[in-house]
Amino acid sequence: IAPVITMYLTWLERKVIGRIQNRYGPNRVGIFGLLQPIADMVKIFIKEDIVPLRADKVCHFLAPVIIIIPSLLVFAVLPFGRHMTAVNLNVGLLFFIGVSALGVISLFMASWASRNKFALLGGMRAVAQIISYEIPMVLSVVPVILATESLSMDAIVKSQLGGHWLVLTPWGIFAFVVFFLCGVAEINRTPFDLPEAESELVQGY
Repeated sequence: IAPVITMYLTWLERKVIGRIQNRYGPNRVGIFGLLQPIADMVKIFIKEDIVPLRADKVCHFLAPVIIIIPSLLVFAVLPFGRHMTAVNLNVGLLFFIGVSALGVISLFMASWASRNKFALLGGMRAVAQIISYEIPMVLSVVPVILATESLSMDAIVKSQLGGHWLVLTPWGIFAFVVFFLCGVAEINRTPFDLPEAESELVQGY
């Protein structure tokens, strides 16, 4: 279910960004462009894998594979509904934070594997940004832990039954804004996309 959610959240994001920029966004493949994520998947699978001559070929191959693993593992502890958590850990929130930080390793692997000093500098710049936003992200969930007295994601959700949403408290709104901004920064979305420097570079890191 995680890849399907990711596919259509990406589709929704592209539609919203298209509307903001006064353009259509994906609208050619399927009704309202709903099959665009499938078309993108096919395109990615048939793309040629170009590996620089002096690159560390094993590291170069593993980096994009490893970056997917943390992205999917975080869904394991997310409660989608009553009795709909894949793994109900009593330290689920800690697991979520720890696993989400592992993407840094694959970014550094990708930049290191190409054996290019500029790619390495770009990768280090991206890693530095992600690590710097990890600290406020972790601190923003501390009020939730204190309010619910639990690290279990299920327990946190159950504590909000009956309309007692933590985000509606003054500290909850502040924590949500901090967490949201840190999340946007960690995935290099505008305006936190400076490490990729799209105006200067055409090939990412």
